[in-house]
Amino acid sequence: MDRLGDINELLESLERKHQVTILYACESGSRAWGFASPDSDYDIRFLYARREPEYLRVFPGGDTIEVAIEDDLDPGGWDIKKAAGLLAKSNGALVEWLHSPIVYRAEKGFLELWQKAARDAFSPHANASHYRGLAVQIWKGKCQGDQLRAKDYLYVLRALFSAEWVLENQSPAPVNFNDLRGERMAEAFEELLEWKSRSGESELMPRSALIDKVIETTFAKLESLFETVGRRPLLSQVCERLFRKTLALSNESPAAFRSIGGVRASRGLLFDAVAGSRAYGTNHARSDEDRRGIFVAPNEIMLGFEPVTQVSDEKSDEVYYELRRFGELLLKNNPNALELLAMPEDCIRFQAPAFSLLTPSLFLSKLCGQTYANYAMGQIRKARGLNKKIVNPQPEKRKSLLDFCYVLEGQGSVALTDWLHERGLLESRCGLVGVEHAPGTYALFYDESSSFGYRGIVSKKDDSALLCSSVPREARPIAWVSCNSDAYKAHCKSHREYWQWVELRNEERYQTNTEHGRGYDSKNLMHTLRLLDMAEEIATEGLLRVRRPNREWLMRVRAGEFGYEELVARAEEQVQRVEEAFAKSTLPDRPDEAKVSEVLHEIRNQ
Repeated sequence: MDRLGDINELLESLERKHQVTILYACESGSRAWGFASPDSDYDIRFLYARREPEYLRVFPGGDTIEVAIEDDLDPGGWDIKKAAGLLAKSNGALVEWLHSPIVYRAEKGFLELWQKAARDAFSPHANASHYRGLAVQIWKGKCQGDQLRAKDYLYVLRALFSAEWVLENQSPAPVNFNDLRGERMAEAFEELLEWKSRSGESELMPRSALIDKVIETTFAKLESLFETVGRRPLLSQVCERLFRKTLALSNESPAAFRSIGGVRASRGLLFDAVAGSRAYGTNHARSDEDRRGIFVAPNEIMLGFEPVTQVSDEKSDEVYYELRRFGELLLKNNPNALELLAMPEDCIRFQAPAFSLLTPSLFLSKLCGQTYANYAMGQIRKARGLNKKIVNPQPEKRKSLLDFCYVLEGQGSVALTDWLHERGLLESRCGLVGVEHAPGTYALFYDESSSFGYRGIVSKKDDSALLCSSVPREARPIAWVSCNSDAYKAHCKSHREYWQWVELRNEERYQTNTEHGRGYDSKNLMHTLRLLDMAEEIATEGLLRVRRPNREWLMRVRAGEFGYEELVARAEEQVQRVEEAFAKSTLPDRPDEAKVSEVLHEIRNQ
């Protein structure tokens, strides 16, 4: 099974969670070595970078990311600073990663830079010692019984042959096992590889005298080879330069601007803050932490075929706007964008000096009268939508099209299912024939003896489809049936939307709304009134005030202390006041687009 999509998704989730940029990811272990078993894991190894200022901390964070195996994906990675230090020591695992034949991700220029550094700092003695130590550990620890795993045989052989290659060629060993062994003992090794490829990881095989002899002989050969290779001094300056160049590369990496973790770790981060209820002052102990930010992507991305506009998580709890997109939103007086220009200091997590060029006075205009009011009315509609869902829950099981079929009787109709039940008739013995020139109307026939092969009314495989049957010409219908397909489609839509809402809803918020018994989303209406208050302040004072002075009253709204109609009426009255206030306001009709362009250009240059 191709797992590339799952692996890429895993790497992106790790970037988001740990706020890093993964610059390189590869396969390490049996899949890269060329002797995977049917149940072998994917050993995903990666190198990542953090944001440059984090490397200057007195107490820096961890330098590894280790994750529990999930299904068959086994990820783990090292920070580039740790990796650069290990490369100076010719660390065997790291040198293998850099030459893996299976690469999942490699930022432009990364592999060339690191492979060159691996060659320049390479110590054959140190690298070969790693492989010899690994071989000794497995040979003496796991290969002493009458039976052993093919995996352990192969691991010992590969480690020995790698050490042998390094000492004889003074260069990193090939990663693939077949490239290491060449043509020696071909038949025995083919049998070993064939056993490994068709057996499970833990299955045992009899010892092989031939393979045991090869292993003992190679151990002895290594001892003499080591005597001919001297130790090389640690070339730390090579890896110092490597780290600095990689850090610069990571801050300009296109991948850094495709994920939240990458944006936060990049040099292009302009602003980062906690937004939402914590910024307004309407949060409570269990409130989520919404994050909003702005970043500047390099020209090579913005001028390419896929310019980035924003990055976000799945639920949009965290959203970061590229400067161009942020500027567009500000010019339109988008409330969510404007509030980022006046965030309370205790909510700001990072702010570059250039961000101070973006001031509320540059953008506040009479457009706010429309955007804030429209946004507020949208919250009212949202509250009403939830009200409908709370009051009109949908059954867990969707209805069948059969439930929307009715038998015509006199001047009315009777549900077909009830009609059949009252007469003791089986749906499976019924046959339908469409009535010409009468869409949705059918003649209903019944076959008491089941001799005519009528198909029933609704498909057993798809209960959204009616079945028509072949009926003898002389047969007489027992009833006329009307199918309300429009009502069925409406039910399906409502059912789908309701259960999608149930799946995605915030359970704590839903419980609050149901417990206060008002039948509406009180949080939405709280935000409606907050938006209108802010709009009125903009119109009358020319101020953008994010932290709300009337927090206590807003929290009472959130708690459901007021009736739905009362709050909606209040909001609609305030919309009228806001419109009148903006009509009298001295604010410009729109922001000065030319001036804004100059400021955005200056920020991008900085």
